[in-house]
Amino acid sequence: MLKELNQQRRAKEFTDLKIIVEGKEFEVHQNVLASCSLYFKDLVKRSSGETRSGEPLELNMSNITAEVLEQLLEFVYTGSLVIDSANAKTLLEAANKFQFNTFCKVCVSFLEKQLTASNCLGVLAMAEAMSCTELHNMAKAYALQNFPEVAGKEEILSVSKEDLVSYLSNDSLNTKAEELVYETIIKWIKQDSTSRVQHLSELLAVVRLPFIHPSYLLNVVDNEELIKSSEACRDLVNEAKRYHMLPHARQDMQTPRSKPRLSAGVAEVVVLVGGRQAIGMSQRSLTAVTCFNPQNSKWYPLASLPFYDREFFSVISAGDNIYLSGGTESGVMLSDVWCYMSLLDNWNLVSRMTVPRCRHNSLVYDGKLYAIGGLGVSGNLDHVERYDTITNQWETVSPLPKPVHSAAATVCGGKVFVFGGVNEAGRSAGVLQSYVPQSNTWSFIESPMIDNKYAPAVSLNGFIFILGGAYARATTIYDPNKGNIKAGPNMNHSRQFCSAAVLDGKIYATGGIVSSEGPALGNMETYDPSTNQWTPVQSLPCPLFRHGCVVIKKYIQSG
Repeated sequence: MLKELNQQRRAKEFTDLKIIVEGKEFEVHQNVLASCSLYFKDLVKRSSGETRSGEPLELNMSNITAEVLEQLLEFVYTGSLVIDSANAKTLLEAANKFQFNTFCKVCVSFLEKQLTASNCLGVLAMAEAMSCTELHNMAKAYALQNFPEVAGKEEILSVSKEDLVSYLSNDSLNTKAEELVYETIIKWIKQDSTSRVQHLSELLAVVRLPFIHPSYLLNVVDNEELIKSSEACRDLVNEAKRYHMLPHARQDMQTPRSKPRLSAGVAEVVVLVGGRQAIGMSQRSLTAVTCFNPQNSKWYPLASLPFYDREFFSVISAGDNIYLSGGTESGVMLSDVWCYMSLLDNWNLVSRMTVPRCRHNSLVYDGKLYAIGGLGVSGNLDHVERYDTITNQWETVSPLPKPVHSAAATVCGGKVFVFGGVNEAGRSAGVLQSYVPQSNTWSFIESPMIDNKYAPAVSLNGFIFILGGAYARATTIYDPNKGNIKAGPNMNHSRQFCSAAVLDGKIYATGGIVSSEGPALGNMETYDPSTNQWTPVQSLPCPLFRHGCVVIKKYIQSG
């Protein structure tokens, strides 16, 4: 219907609203525009009373450009949008002003992915002015965590004094050296010293001077002419000197400046998501999400799952976010997709698949999230769909040749591979299915060598590793170039329902269950391709299986 309406718009058929912008006329359908924009809905309602019946409504607009209106209309009538870093801000401002809510969401999603050290403060200020909470939170978190890079860009020198105070006073400002905060405010003042010098003491008050190195405090800060000429600034420097000189009296010197920031470095971490905990004979679903930092071999808690007793879901990471899809809860098959945002440390329901499923595979290729096969309401699924995180849309792609659940799947060399799993008869599916996203085609080969279910697959150095399954210690290695399968070194434990991820060139296999009677494993082991060996490493927070395991970059607070 939209396609036909768009053709009518282009042919100026049945249109009943003329919008004139910059001398250019746009003929559209009132009801189409009103259904997408509350602003136009109200405008049309108000204006239609002033027009003689039968006459098309005419609106003159000066608060938008013809180019932007054309793009808005194109989106309204087609759902497609050419958005890039040059026009995203302009489009978002227009979409926000004229209350095109869906359009806003697409622009916000795009801008979130385009944040850089050079633009995050501008995006932050814009999001604040537009009361765009989601984008504001993302830009703020990005700016705080990338402060050393942001401090070196031109943009910071043109922010307002209020925005600079708000930014630099934040406890979460990620800086290893408070000296950089001091240098940033001095640079900002000197950018336009005649009008800005009046703000120096207010800005210096947000620098945690007690954490500046004593020699820097005495040789640099104390000798700065701008500071020498301000009594309020000298008082702040003297406060910091006392803090350094009288360590035993620091308890009595508590001010906002003597509070350390939460600064911490970024680490690539292994994240365990949910699953089942099994100790002895007792089992329960876990809501805990924990991450392991190999740099210091420590576990850290992350935001827990927002639901209880969910099983057989699939977990994948995309960028530094984690997506959890499907599963069952109290016997109900689910289509929910939840996203963990690393920057904000929270889970949100972001979408629903078109088909509820559990025991399926999910993976990411070219920025899109694929949901493959699994078990549906009436049995095995051949259905495959993919999700665009920017537009929040699902599209169905070619189905699996053989419907399977509990398979091992991964991406390698531009192809998707699905190994084994459970077929419609409930037995092991001895089949390797592969998909080429460019041509949207599947092919498959049947082989008795493929006998895995409830086992994960990961890609490393151009090979695919299938780990455990069928209560085995086996590592099966597939070479996509030669199309052959061989046995790799055995793991130290039999692992079924285990999970795995690749970090720093090594495979981490986590948890799992030894046999149908148990026990569940509370350990992990790593495979190093240079030694071709599995080595036991750190214990897990608890024995678990049927969990998700992914790798993301995460800011870990120190302490």
